[in-house]
Amino acid sequence: MCKELLAMQTWFAKIITAPLPKMDSANLPIYPPRLIQEIRKQIASSPHLRSEERMGIYHQQYWWRLLTAMQELYPSLVRLFNHEDFNLQIAEPYLLARPPNDWSLSRIGWGLPEWLETHYLKKDAPLILALAHLDFAYENLVFAEKLPKIEPAALSQCKRTPLFLQPFVLLFELEADIFTFRTQLLEHPPSHWETQDLPPLKKSSKKLFFALSRNQDQTLYEEISPSYFALLSRLQKGTKLCDLLPFLAPCDPIVEWFQALAAKGWLTFSSDREKKPRVRKQIQGQKQTEN
Repeated sequence: MCKELLAMQTWFAKIITAPLPKMDSANLPIYPPRLIQEIRKQIASSPHLRSEERMGIYHQQYWWRLLTAMQELYPSLVRLFNHEDFNLQIAEPYLLARPPNDWSLSRIGWGLPEWLETHYLKKDAPLILALAHLDFAYENLVFAEKLPKIEPAALSQCKRTPLFLQPFVLLFELEADIFTFRTQLLEHPPSHWETQDLPPLKKSSKKLFFALSRNQDQTLYEEISPSYFALLSRLQKGTKLCDLLPFLAPCDPIVEWFQALAAKGWLTFSSDREKKPRVRKQIQGQKQTEN
C-alpha cells in the first residue's frame, strides 16, 4: 500500500510540476489525449468536473501560487519585464531548474540571484542581477535577527573586544545607483512601465557604496563614503577597535562614526550571525530595455 501511495504521489507531482500547457477558456490546462486517458485511470471524475479538469485545477493553482510568490519577492524585476515576460523568462525557467523543496512559499525564490548569474546571459544581465540582489535583500531583512546592541556609553570599554555589525545591516558596492532606480521603479505598477520610459539610472565613473538596514518596520538605504564602507565591512566580519585604527585615515571622523553606529544599534558583541551578501555587480552603460 505504501509503495502504491508513493507511486501515485510521484505521478501526481510529475504532472503538476510540468510547465503549464495551453489553457482553455476556463484557464485550465489542455492536455493531450494520451495524458487525458492516463489521468482518467488515476483520478475519478466528479458530478461537475471531468478527471482532467480536476487535475488541471491543481496544475493551474500550483503554478499560479508559485509565480505569484516569485513576483512578490522580486517586484522590481516584474516592473522591468511585466508579469508575463517575468514568468516566461525568469520565474518559470528558475522553478523548473529548482523545484521548491521547502514548506515556506516565501523561500522558493531565494536562489534566484545565484541562478541568474549562470543562466541569464542577455545584455541587460548586470542590471537584472543587481536588482535581484536588492529585491532579495529587502525581503531577507524582514527576517533578520536583532542581536543585543552595544550602548554608546560602553564603547570606551570595547577596545580589545571583537565588535560585529548587526545582521539587519547589509552592505553594497555598486557601479550605479541601483537603489534610487529601484525606488523609482516601485513608485508605479508594472503596467505603467509598459508605456513609459524607465527611470534614469545614475551611473558613476567610480564605485558607489551603500548600507541597507532594517529599523522596526522600515527598510532604509543610505549612500556612504568608501572609508565608512571599509569600516563597516571589517565590522561585518568582526574586529577589535585596536585592530581598526591602523586602517583608518587621520581625517576620518572615527568618534562620530562609532557614536552614530551605537546610537542606531548597529553594533553587537555577538558573532552568532549569518554571513551577509555584498553586491559587486557592474552595470553597463546601455539603456536597459531589452528583455
